[in-house]
Amino acid sequence: MKQEKTRKFGLLMSIAMIIGIVIGSGIFFKADDILMQTNGNVMMGCLVLLLGALGIIFGGITISEWAKLTDDAGGLISYAEKAFGKLFAFLLGWFQSTVYFPALVAIVAFVAANYTLALFPFLGSSKSGIWLMTIVYLVIIYVMNLLSSKLSEIFQTSAMFIKLIPLFLIAVCGLIFGDPQELSSHAITLPIVLSSTGAIVAVAFSYDGWAVAPSIGHEIKNSKRNLPLALIISPLIILAVYVSYFVGISLIIGPAEIMKMGDLAFSAAAGRLFGPVGQKLMLIAVIISVLGTLNGLVVANIRAPYFLALRQELPYSHKIGVLHPKFNLSILSTLMSFIVSLIWLGIHYLSLTVPTISQLGIDISAIPIVIMYMFYTGLYVGVIMRTAKGLIQSKLLGYVCPILAILGAFMILYGGLTAANGVIYLIVSGLILVSGLGLYQCVVCKKPRNSVS
Repeated sequence: MKQEKTRKFGLLMSIAMIIGIVIGSGIFFKADDILMQTNGNVMMGCLVLLLGALGIIFGGITISEWAKLTDDAGGLISYAEKAFGKLFAFLLGWFQSTVYFPALVAIVAFVAANYTLALFPFLGSSKSGIWLMTIVYLVIIYVMNLLSSKLSEIFQTSAMFIKLIPLFLIAVCGLIFGDPQELSSHAITLPIVLSSTGAIVAVAFSYDGWAVAPSIGHEIKNSKRNLPLALIISPLIILAVYVSYFVGISLIIGPAEIMKMGDLAFSAAAGRLFGPVGQKLMLIAVIISVLGTLNGLVVANIRAPYFLALRQELPYSHKIGVLHPKFNLSILSTLMSFIVSLIWLGIHYLSLTVPTISQLGIDISAIPIVIMYMFYTGLYVGVIMRTAKGLIQSKLLGYVCPILAILGAFMILYGGLTAANGVIYLIVSGLILVSGLGLYQCVVCKKPRNSVS
């Protein structure tokens, strides 16, 4: 299998992809959910954020063992192939291409449009305003990535720093102007821990998206060093940001007021600190934050069909797996990913506008999570198996970290399966995997495999 070896991304882009995707809009509005589940106990909320981060911290350390091993095009697909063979790798790539990336791209573009209309209400004067804005954002981000990977990298890194500004300001101002002594009464006891387990589920999905960076592993300079570093450094930064912001806003507004205000707590904190103009600027920062998440997902999404085509596992792989000499991307792969994202956006439209469907409470952003964490768990088990064979010498990296990563993944799986419509999401995802299995049998098993030039 031949692949493009042009290295155009650095360590900062790898970190920016992870931080930029994980820190979207959720953390800005999660404080009330956490406090509701912990009965207003801020210290317990910090513990919950720590527990929720276990999956990405130890998951990142574990996946970094695969990143050290190979930088072949495909990211997680390449890791999965080395772990359990071509079929397992194809199913992971098929699910990424048809569900995980495009569904998240569609919903994040919609969220960005929502916040934009909140800032500029006149843009949403018609019923179709928000959907048109969503499509505009999709087109802009896709065109930017197609025309210039450098521009995409600049935007991704810039968005990462911009989204950290409001979180950092609220954290620092909370410590300066708040009274930390108020938290001294927020003790962590066993009964409180047992009564707050629901909060782990509330924050678990705020950490999703950390494993997207390997999708550009073959385009990262010194990938076997920089990608593992990014997978280890980024989760620690995300945890520090989440906890400091949570403590800061709790000190500024107070737990009781946050629970009363709900999602408006972030806006109230910004207004209290910086006035009406500050509120507007903070909302702009949130929009840029969400667009940074969208860009990172699109970077991965446009490459997903290409990775499968390199392995000749899609119809017309010989065309999809060819890079355009000017753009250094597969035009067909980019187009395919865009179309599938539009299909998921259409499903989201139906789930909100058609009464019989909207009554079901379908959330397309929740559909991909459970299956992807099953694939992650498989990769963690693969690291344990390599350690048992003596291929990884460190017991900490080969046994302890994967086991903790698996425990973190189980928390996500529990949250997904016990959520409303969790079983329906699992069935839908399973049917998509079955369709992928059928395609694999038709395309791969019935003709010889040849390299894509």
